[in-house]
Amino acid sequence: MDQYRGEPTFNVTGSLAMLATLLIWVGFLLSLRAENQSLLTPTDLAVMRFGLPALLFLPVLIKSRHKLTKIGVGYSLMIMLGGLPFFYLISLGTGYAPAAHAGALVPGTAPLFVTGLAVLVYKEPLPQSRLAGLTVILLGVTVLLGTALLNLEQNYWRGHLAFLAASLLWAFYTLALRISGIGALEATALLCTGSVSGLGLLISGDIVQSNLASVSWQEIWPFLLIQGVGAGIIGGITYGIAIRRLGAEKTAALGSFTPALAAMAAIPVLGEQMTTSTLIGVLVIMLGVALASGLRLGRRPGKKLIEA
Repeated sequence: MDQYRGEPTFNVTGSLAMLATLLIWVGFLLSLRAENQSLLTPTDLAVMRFGLPALLFLPVLIKSRHKLTKIGVGYSLMIMLGGLPFFYLISLGTGYAPAAHAGALVPGTAPLFVTGLAVLVYKEPLPQSRLAGLTVILLGVTVLLGTALLNLEQNYWRGHLAFLAASLLWAFYTLALRISGIGALEATALLCTGSVSGLGLLISGDIVQSNLASVSWQEIWPFLLIQGVGAGIIGGITYGIAIRRLGAEKTAALGSFTPALAAMAAIPVLGEQMTTSTLIGVLVIMLGVALASGLRLGRRPGKKLIEA
């Protein structure tokens, strides 16, 4: 059970760390969308995303191997679901739906799955404020998917299903982190090493395709910077700083700004258009995530097992 000592109303270091994290998340989403316009395959991006962090955090994995063995196979697998399977589902979805939809559905619906699993499996009570927030999130998702559901020829629904599946995997990953009790660096080391091992099996078995050998360095380095250095290494560190300085609830609530930033950045970077329904859906989901995360300035939260 997690126990919080109270959250500050404002912290410069934590706010800057979360801002950096948000920008990294947006870059991650947009790079997956841009990958569809290059020779790079999803496997190439996965190699960049997990390979570099796996090498960097290998000493952490070796040092904490005894602690990791104590959490059991089940929680280890749940943590690794947030790695390669999550990545491939996001990449699959961005091949069908805009980056704004990925930014809204994945962080927007993750609290739904986390809370649902917590209530059904771990019998955690559901406060009225969280229920209200989850209801607003459902409303936002409905608005966001409304026009796409009416026009099946766009195939957005395929991407939406992939995003929802990825969100479910992220919920399992979140639950495993909360309950297993291992640290962020240890979890990252386990996740990235497991993902690299999975990639090795897929590539050696010719199950997936890689074009890294035929792509120039000029095309590779931006993705390596965003995926490996940004999302893989820096993002984990800045997110950890944000949680320590701002508290987990405010950090989760601030993460709801991801869809708006991704949607705005996708317009000049990828040439995507922001429809009225998308804009309304994104804003409603952001409001719902903020409510479900219990964002209150100066709030002193009590004990809680699972949080969005």
